[in-house]
Parts: sequence; C-alpha cells; structure tokens
Amino acid sequence: MGTFYRLKKYIIRYKWYYILGILFLLVVDGLQLLIPQIIRRAIDDLTYFRATPKGILTYISAILVIAIGMGVARFGWRYFIIGNSRRIERELRNEFYQHTQSLPTKFFNRTKTGDIMALATNDLEAVRMMLGMATIAATDSLVLSVASLAMLLSISPTLTLYALIPLPALSVLIPVFGKVLQERFRLVQETFATLTDKVREIFSGIRVVKAYVQEEANAEEFKRISEQYVKRNLSLTRVWGVFDPLIGLIIMTAFVIAIFVGGRKVIAGTLSMGSLVAFTTYLEMLAWPMIAIGWVTNLYQRGKASMKRINKLFDEEVEPLEPENPIPLKEIRGKIEFKNFSFQYPGKSEYALSDISLVIPENSSVAVVGRTSSGKTTLVSQIPHIFDIPDGVLFIDDVDINRIPLKLLRKSIGFVPQDPFLFSDTILRNIAFGVEDATLEDVIHFAKLAGIHQEIMGFPDGYYTAVGERGVTLSGGQKQRITIARAMLINPRILILDDALSSVDMQKETEILANLRKFRRDRTTIIISHRISSVKDVDRIFVLDRGKLVQEGRHEELIREEGIYKTIYEKQQLETEIEERDD
Repeated sequence: MGTFYRLKKYIIRYKWYYILGILFLLVVDGLQLLIPQIIRRAIDDLTYFRATPKGILTYISAILVIAIGMGVARFGWRYFIIGNSRRIERELRNEFYQHTQSLPTKFFNRTKTGDIMALATNDLEAVRMMLGMATIAATDSLVLSVASLAMLLSISPTLTLYALIPLPALSVLIPVFGKVLQERFRLVQETFATLTDKVREIFSGIRVVKAYVQEEANAEEFKRISEQYVKRNLSLTRVWGVFDPLIGLIIMTAFVIAIFVGGRKVIAGTLSMGSLVAFTTYLEMLAWPMIAIGWVTNLYQRGKASMKRINKLFDEEVEPLEPENPIPLKEIRGKIEFKNFSFQYPGKSEYALSDISLVIPENSSVAVVGRTSSGKTTLVSQIPHIFDIPDGVLFIDDVDINRIPLKLLRKSIGFVPQDPFLFSDTILRNIAFGVEDATLEDVIHFAKLAGIHQEIMGFPDGYYTAVGERGVTLSGGQKQRITIARAMLINPRILILDDALSSVDMQKETEILANLRKFRRDRTTIIISHRISSVKDVDRIFVLDRGKLVQEGRHEELIREEGIYKTIYEKQQLETEIEERDD
C-alpha cells in the first residue's frame, strides 16, 4: 500500500476542484505559449522593415489581452487547486483529531504530546503544500516542457538538439538529492516535535520550575534542542542549496549553447532574429519546468516524509467502542466483581495487582484503602475499562466487561481522579462538561453538594470565571471539588472518588461526604482515601497491600483484627490527638 493511499478518498471527493483548476492552468499555459510567437513576428517585421504603427499596436493589444486572460485564469487555478489543498488539509486534520481521540490510553502513555502537535501542524502543512503548490508546479512543468519542446523543434530542430545536451544530467541529480532531502526533512520534523514537547512541558510546569529556580537550567536545555533543530534545518538547507544552483547551472549552460549556435545561424541567415528571440523565450519556458523539478522534488519528499509519520499514527489501532459480541444492555445498574484479577502495566516486569477477588454490590458504598503504591488507583482504573483486560476476570452487572459497549459503560461512571484536570474555560463549562443541556441551576446544585458554591460566588465573575490552563488560578482543593461536581452532574450509576478530597481539610471533607450520602444512596460509590475517618461509615472496606487484597470488612470488624487497617487507623488517631493537643 502506497504512502498516499489515505489521501485518495479526499482527492476523489474534491476531484472537480482539481479538474477545474487544471483547466485554468492549461489556459494560462496556452496563452503563455502565444506571446513568443507575437514577439517573433513583431521583431521580424521590424528587422525586415515590414512594421507599421497599426501593426505594432495590434501586437501590443494582443499581448495585453493575453495578459488579462492569463490573470483571470491564474486566479482560477489558485482558487481551485490551492483552495482544494486547504479543503483536504481540513478533512485530514479532522480525521487526524478524531482518530487521535479514539486511541487507547496506552498510546498516550508512550507518545509525547509534542510529537502529536508536530504531526498536527508541520506535517499536515507539508502534506498540504504537496497537494497544492507541488501539484500546480508538476502539472505546469509537464505541460510547459512538452509544449515548449514542441515549439523549439518547430523553430529549429538542430538548435534544439544542441540546447538540450546538458539536460540529461537532471535524471541523475533528482533521484540522488530527492532521497537525501526526504531523510533530512524527517529528522527536522522529529526535532521539531521534541522542541514542541519541551516548550509544552516547561510552561505547563512553570510553577515548579520557578519554585526550584530552574529557569536557567531549562533555558540551557531549550537552547540545546533549539540548536539541534537549527543544525538539522541547515543540513536540509545545504542539500537544497546545492541542488537548486546545480539545476540553474544546467539551464544556463543550455542558454549559452542556444545563443552561441543560434547566433551563428542568424549571422549565416538560416535563422531570423525573431525566431532566435522566440527560441530563447521558449527555452526559458522550458527552463522553468527544469527548475520546478527541484522545487517539486523538495515539496514531494517533504510531503512523503510527513505522510509516513501521519500514517504511522493512523495505523495505531483505535479503542473499539463496541465489542465484537456485545450484550444488549439498556443501562448499567452498578454491581462490580473482580475474579482472580491480575494486572501488569505495559513494559513492567512486576504485577501492580495480583489475584484480586472481590464483589461490590449495586447501590452500595465501599472504600479502598492501603499504603502508598498499594494498587488502589490501579484497581479502580480498571472499572472504566481504561486498559486492556482479559476475558473472565472483571464483571459489571454479571456481564464480562469486554462485552459491554464502552460508550454505555463510561457514560455510567463518574470518575474523579487524584490529579483533577480542568479546561481553560469558565467554571460553569468545566462543571457542565459532558452534559450539553445542563442548566445553571443544575450546576449550582451539584456545586453545593461538592462544597464549592460559596467560594465560586466569591470570584469576580462567579460561575463565569475563567480558570486558566489546567485550572491554574484555583487551589488544589477547589479543583478537586469542581471535578466532583462535574462527576455528579452526569448522574452516574457508579461514582469513583480516587483520593478526591486529599487537598481539603478534614472538616471540609466531612461536610462534603455528608452531602454525598443522599446522592450516593441509589448508586454504587467507591471511595479511595488515606483518611480512615472519611470512610469508616461505608458498607465495606477493602484493604490493599503491594497489589494484593489483604483485608475486607466493615470498619468495626477491621479495627478488631490485627493488620494493616488497624495499624493505619491507630497511627492516624495518634496524629489527630497530637494536633489537637498542640492547638
């Protein structure tokens, strides 16, 4: 399958734009070929004293009319062909965006954002230039080269053969330089992707950079990557800088031969002065295709290198929203069951979860606790089917998760992660994200349940306050509570709070959890928390340690038996007593 197979459907879809554009281009070339003939006759008339004022005016008028026609037709091919390249770029960019969104989490775990941004900007631009200007130059070159050669032969076959002696050298230069140009452009694009990702990373973490006084160190790192980008661009430019003048040298050699041999023919009287002028004009027209070959080769090789990179992303398998043999479910009720479940992150040798078996009844509230890195987040991340899961180990409502449509499953889950993410938008739109018909009253209701309403009303524009990139203008606790309100607004059957209140104080956490009691009554709720006091009233508590389920039961049961839960609880009780004593 060729590099450009993915563009075929777009070219077919917009073929009439290309056809009309090429027709206008042919009109321009046809009119352009008439001008040397008019000049030839005018010069011969002047040379042989046949010219009259009326005749000269006729020649001038003809050239002006042709120039106007060329101007109109040139607008036509620019509008249809270059405009068409923009249309295909738009279609390809939309497909690129939709495909990228549909890729599984594992793709984003191993791919830098800068690489994706480079594909969406520089690489798509290179493909557009190939579909636009390269198409024009290639068509124009082919037509003009054939037509100009025919005109040259009609004037003097012998002179034409002499003038074309240097041109076969192009057949050697173009393949050699074309391969080098493609490889060097690929390296340029890869370095641009690295540069883009570095800038995104630094500015996203600018607060950390400033806190650790790393501005100068990061500037040096950026300078190093930038210098590498410049070096690779210069490497590409050097090749192009040699290629272009070599083509020009070959063309100029052809002109020297034409003037030398043609001049002798004029002196000998076997060729008229007008014919020699027309010959050199057609030779110049033939020179343009020769020069354009280098430009077209450069654009083509850039476009080919970029299309290969884009195809690589398109070849990534999308996350199927529908399983091969789906179970027709109307809704998710909320029962969750893990059966001897084990999980290993891609590229890791150790298991993050080992032989987990547990049942979470529908409409129940449970907690998952344990020391840091015990596998709590990994466990709850399996429920929205973020990672690939083998058959027969995870069931929702007694149905294998691999047979439940992803769209139905994920729309039924409200997931609040440890690291809340907010978009660079208003608070209102951040909370209403995922619910198109949400009203301001709906947003306010759930903001109150999440304990953030009063603070929002204290902002200058209330719910219409813009929060900045990733919610940079808000505190960690405010971001967490806005994310909780967002998760509740979608009215999920399963609500997962992954340490979602870690950035609020104990009093505020107690208040929010009290607000949530009524909300979670008719849905399955899973809470991860480091504070035992926050989860002791749930129906069941699961204790993880090093990826294994080591304890389960109610709070009262777990504190009566020796184990990790009791150890964590007693330690936290002691810390609370010390804090109260210090106060």
